[in-house]
Amino acid sequence: MFFWKNMNDYYKIFCMRKKITIRSEHDIRIAVNAVRILANSLSFSKVDLQKLIVAVSELTQNILDHTNEPGIFICESTDGKGIRIVVQDQGKGINELDQILEGENDFQKKGLGLGLVGAKRLLDDFQIETSEKGTKVIATKWKID
Repeated sequence: MFFWKNMNDYYKIFCMRKKITIRSEHDIRIAVNAVRILANSLSFSKVDLQKLIVAVSELTQNILDHTNEPGIFICESTDGKGIRIVVQDQGKGINELDQILEGENDFQKKGLGLGLVGAKRLLDDFQIETSEKGTKVIATKWKID
C-alpha cells in the first residue's frame, strides 16, 4: 500500500492525463471535476481554474447538443506548465465555422451561451478541425506564475 505525503503528489502521478467518454450530463460533470483536480494539482489560479471549468463545460455540452453520438474529452498536463484539453465528436461538422468564431453567427444558444467563441476567449491556444465526420477542438490554458 502506498502512502502519500501530499495528495497533490497523488494527483500529479495519477491524473496527468484523463480520457472520458461524453454521453450524458453526468459525464460532463466528471470531465469538469477531472480538469479541476488537474488544475488544482498544478496550482492554477482561481481565475484560470474558473476559465478552464467554463470552457470544458461549454465544449463538452456541444457534444450533447449537436450530435447523436458519444464524444471524447481528454485533459492532460503539458509538463506542469499548462493543461491541454481535447474535445472530439462524431457529428456532422460545423457549417460557417469562421463566422461563428468571429461572433457573426448566433448559432444556437444553449448551455451558458458562450459556445465555441467563449471557450476560445477563455483559453490561450485554440485549434478546431471540423468535417462531415466530426469536430475536434484542441486547446491549452497556460499556467501563469
